[in-house]
Amino acid sequence: MKSQLVEHDDRIYDGINSCLSVTVHETANTDPGADAEAHANLQSNGGARQASWHVQVDDTEAIRSYPDTAQCWHGGTREPNETSLAVEICVNEDGDYDAAFKRAAGVVRDWRIKHKLSRSDVKQHFEWTGKNCPSEMRLAGRWEEFLDLTEPSSKPTAKKKEKSTVTKFSSPLPVGVYRTDGFDGIGRGRQHMGTDWAGPNVGDKTEVYAVADGVVEETGGPGRGAVLAGHSGMIIVLDHGILKDKNGADRIRTNYGHLSKIYVKEGQRVKAGQLIGRTGDTGNVTGVHLHFGVRENGTGYGNYFDPEGWLKGKGVIVGKTKPLTSDSVTPVASTPKPKPAKSGNSKADNEAIQLALTTMGLDVGYADGVDGPKQEAGVKAFQKHHGLDQDGYWGPLTQDVYEYNKRLQRALNSMKHSAGITDVKADGWIGKATNRLKADVLKRNRWTEKNLISNLKKVGAW
Repeated sequence: MKSQLVEHDDRIYDGINSCLSVTVHETANTDPGADAEAHANLQSNGGARQASWHVQVDDTEAIRSYPDTAQCWHGGTREPNETSLAVEICVNEDGDYDAAFKRAAGVVRDWRIKHKLSRSDVKQHFEWTGKNCPSEMRLAGRWEEFLDLTEPSSKPTAKKKEKSTVTKFSSPLPVGVYRTDGFDGIGRGRQHMGTDWAGPNVGDKTEVYAVADGVVEETGGPGRGAVLAGHSGMIIVLDHGILKDKNGADRIRTNYGHLSKIYVKEGQRVKAGQLIGRTGDTGNVTGVHLHFGVRENGTGYGNYFDPEGWLKGKGVIVGKTKPLTSDSVTPVASTPKPKPAKSGNSKADNEAIQLALTTMGLDVGYADGVDGPKQEAGVKAFQKHHGLDQDGYWGPLTQDVYEYNKRLQRALNSMKHSAGITDVKADGWIGKATNRLKADVLKRNRWTEKNLISNLKKVGAW
């Protein structure tokens, strides 16, 4: 194993890791080049958010960033951080995931031998925090296969890399619907992360279909929605895995909001063209319609893109292309899940939220992990400032906005600035200083706000 030890200690505790378990993660970054070396460099350069891990693995090598004794920040709470070793499996689209999978199992096998660990001592990140990680492995149902390869007596055998055969795409709605609102994206006065579609007649509660094969990642009522919390009403989120076509390969999720009926349940596999629900007027609406959104790769707020254009690239024109028919199981209506209590976030989550809000300059009191009135007021202030629905609950959309803002601030900091323009603190709050820095970057590079992110990607800042 290659070593590239991190010299700074600002993302680890100062104690000694007792090495009682191993935690398996995936990087969630499918961008080309996001391999073990890139992630090792990320840690060495101090750009790995408030996180750290011991070893990163891709299809060709494993690189150690911290010794086993380091208490890395990877598990969300003190217990895994202080007692568990962390391995990150790279999922970059230009790598061979199957080879990285086996190499990571080899790293874990060596740790099991060295620290006398049992099979049950190998954990998924999911087991500590409930986060869907390692997501690729979980989606494919390969956890037991991975554990088998970590047994001290196991000898990994080569397996032919499987390729996606997804070729079918369906319209999410019947012929005759019309668009009532388009995709606005980021930084254009508001954020509309999808397109809205209504039926030909007022009050129509039209059939909604899955646009591609996938797994139901989430269903829920107002406030729970994974990507449109507080806005979406009754929603369905489908995880389509890695979709490979002539345009490349991306992990795609689609969401269907404001529904009146939900005909699928979480964990259920669906086919392109399968009836999954009906349009409605739940959530923030002015009438019956479907909000349809699509995002690629990670969960970040900036990963949404125009779903209408995406479907056109697949040969589907919403309102004109007839949905595919599916021979899937006849749908059975399911009862929408209620909005969760405040305890939907763990104590550790609330501590992190409180620290983040404090860093932004918002007074939320002592970081005790209890979601009380001060935290709610702080979350509402953040939501109001960034144009979100002010429900006071730090859900997935608020988290996505926070992470997107921090990523934007770090990218802007990496660019050359005019005299008198200084770096900003990457705290997730887009205020006067960040806007001033952004305006300077746009002016210096002759960029437009609309193309800011794509240009930052081109120069390697994003």
